[in-house]
Amino acid sequence: MTQTDKKDLIRVGYTAPSWPLNHVPNGIGTYIQNILKGLGEEIKPIILTGTIIDSAPRDDLIYVSNSAKNRSFLQQLLDKILYSLKSPHSQSILYQRNLTYIAQDISLAIQQSREPLDILEMEETFGVANFLINRSKVAIVTRLHGPWFIHGPIMQMDEMSDYKLRVCHEGKGIKMSHGVTSPSLDVLEKVREYYDIALPHAEVIPNPVCEVSIQDQWQYNPNNAPFILVVARFDLHKGGDLALKAFRLAALRNKDIKLVFVGPDRGVPIEGNNINFNQYIEQFIPEDKVKNRIQFLGSCSHDQISDLRKNSLVTLVCSRYENFPLSLLEALSAGCPTVATSVGGMKEIVVDGYNGLLAELSSESIADKLLELIDDPLKMQFLSKNAIQDCKKRFSPEVVAAQTIDYYKSVIARSSSS
Repeated sequence: MTQTDKKDLIRVGYTAPSWPLNHVPNGIGTYIQNILKGLGEEIKPIILTGTIIDSAPRDDLIYVSNSAKNRSFLQQLLDKILYSLKSPHSQSILYQRNLTYIAQDISLAIQQSREPLDILEMEETFGVANFLINRSKVAIVTRLHGPWFIHGPIMQMDEMSDYKLRVCHEGKGIKMSHGVTSPSLDVLEKVREYYDIALPHAEVIPNPVCEVSIQDQWQYNPNNAPFILVVARFDLHKGGDLALKAFRLAALRNKDIKLVFVGPDRGVPIEGNNINFNQYIEQFIPEDKVKNRIQFLGSCSHDQISDLRKNSLVTLVCSRYENFPLSLLEALSAGCPTVATSVGGMKEIVVDGYNGLLAELSSESIADKLLELIDDPLKMQFLSKNAIQDCKKRFSPEVVAAQTIDYYKSVIARSSSS
């Protein structure tokens, strides 16, 4: 294969919370890591991050400094005063000041790149793009990972003082971006409707997921302990409470199944109190014979989760809303028989009865679907085979990267002609 001429390279910057991913795993970092595996020689990827862990200097990695830490005493004092006032006007000023700092830091990092960027892809979070576009000549593509007007209310955070500010600036950033991509059509349509913007050049490009080796794929084994696996935060958004309610209903009808829950415990708000995992079990699962079959492992490594997936009976994803969750993609790519709630982009990933089962957003429906799979080993194996093949066909890094590269080229062409 011949080396691509430097002048023909498309230099793409990706903003990541931290790098490399294996030290601080997160959804955006996983997306970037996966898509990098599919990019060909014509793309030069450059990671911009404020947290670089155990990495020697590289020309494809740029540190984004935090200038807010170096503010003068007077600036810090002013921020404290603005914060203490608690008025909408003071909060707006403080919010915009903080985002201005972030935009300045990213802009400076771009200028320090050894080679000029052609595209900067960044998430919509907080509306940083709104403050960056006028500070940089680089074309900005906003990737819709999770608009706050969707997720804030689900987390019961829409009454927080900065909710409207964040939603407003995210909308402005999306509107001003040179390009917009969304993993799911559902999220893109919600953005268009909520902000009343057409986004004629926006495109749906799914999140990529890597192929899982045969030895790490799910295999039906009647001798394994029958357990349902949940990999998620225990909170309202990820439906941790729904998982426990559904398992209770299923466990009362099947005396053998167990539940293994993996993920951080953020708690769920109930009547003004934040109830953690163990408290929830004590309050809402009265039967000891069910309680004793629930295991909470907390956060686990990627290898631990991989081992649990291939030995589980069924994987459950019961979020109240999702864009295009990597946890679901990773389960399907491993061939795990999966039940997912029929919300958001999960309806675009799971073809009901073909590569997984979709349940309504209720503990009763989820329990019924779980038992439907558990009682039918042939269906589990049918779904498993199709899930693996479907992920390769639609969501492999190579397939997704090809769509992404085409989109980058269209953005560059529009930007250069305007």
